[in-house]
Amino acid sequence: MILKGQCHCGNIQITFETAQLPGQLPLRACQCSFCRAHGAVTVSDPRGKARFAFTERAAVQHYRFGLAITDMLICTRCGCYAAAIMETDGRQYATLNANLLDCRAELAAAPVPMNYAEETAEQRTARRKARWTPVVWQRSRTPEAF
Repeated sequence: MILKGQCHCGNIQITFETAQLPGQLPLRACQCSFCRAHGAVTVSDPRGKARFAFTERAAVQHYRFGLAITDMLICTRCGCYAAAIMETDGRQYATLNANLLDCRAELAAAPVPMNYAEETAEQRTARRKARWTPVVWQRSRTPEAF
């Protein structure tokens, strides 16, 4: 399945490849202050792929907090939080804000509240490598260009 989405103004576009049907995707509701403030419900598939495109790259803000190991992608034009991206071992992994997916009405699972406050940076990185979606950049983008 190829699921598409975008921020409110369309500046950040998301393509999410997954073998799961939208109604079968597990959803999470992180309990950190950032995710709660944005009303984020996230989705990922470690066997899938996430791609991002930007209409205006300069209007994409990267925000880090807490352990400072993850970039939260926020559109500065419309204020939407689109995804969280972490880089480790030369690869990038993402969890996507399911509220921005075009198929959001088909997402049937109730979001499971998650609290990661007690994790160390190493535990958090390992969990994300196992559960988050690998990011694939088009047109030979490198992590340094991100």
